[in-house]
Amino acid sequence: MIYGRSQQTLLPSWPELDSLVVSLGPFYTCAWCALERSTSVSAPVSSDPAVAQQLLQFLKSAGVVTGSSSGNGAVKRSLYEPVSWSYVDDLILPDDLDAALKGMLDAWRPTLDKHARLWIWRQLADREASAYLTSLLRRHRIGVHRVDEILRSQDEEWTRLSLGRKRYVLWSSVRGAASQFLSSGGNEDAALEVLSREMRRRTRWLVVKAAAGELRRTDYCFLPDTGWRRPLMIDVALESILKIGDDYWLAAPSLGEI
Repeated sequence: MIYGRSQQTLLPSWPELDSLVVSLGPFYTCAWCALERSTSVSAPVSSDPAVAQQLLQFLKSAGVVTGSSSGNGAVKRSLYEPVSWSYVDDLILPDDLDAALKGMLDAWRPTLDKHARLWIWRQLADREASAYLTSLLRRHRIGVHRVDEILRSQDEEWTRLSLGRKRYVLWSSVRGAASQFLSSGGNEDAALEVLSREMRRRTRWLVVKAAAGELRRTDYCFLPDTGWRRPLMIDVALESILKIGDDYWLAAPSLGEI
């Protein structure tokens, strides 16, 4: 988690905060900004609930937050997730920490090379794909213990799909897995084997169609519906570090798109 990279000062007026943010790195600084924003916006910090916990653990080990309610002012609470925190008494922070962190991310962007920004894009998109698959499997009462394994085991073609197309592949493949789950009397291993096989088949088909120029960017692309609570980290990243707009959903993460 620790970034540990020397670079320009991001916020000269708050050297302690600047040093901490550099240690966190841009990904977890986005998470911190999203965490602060979650006190006024009812949405998850990240697609992966572990991100907020990892961030708070780092801030606690760095002596920034305390587990008690005796910190700097009132205890802060996320409106959407069961997460609360309080800053230590002797830490002086900007009144609007969300805006300060956002400003630091804006200042950071020009110093990050394309590889660093691409890594952030992939982290966000991969966690979203994992969360979406987990949600689909739970809807059909299929175990989610192998989600990460299944996603990691996909062929190279999987990385050439946009997040929107990955969501289509997951949705359509889980339908086949659910059918197998029912017909096999609840055999999860059989269902997950069908899932993995269907994902590979549909992914290859899409890659071939796209390479032949037969698809528009929005074809076979599942975007979240209007009622979806978009993770705040996505908002923060697209406002500051990434600035890729709809490409987040419609383009496969690559150096050429960043």
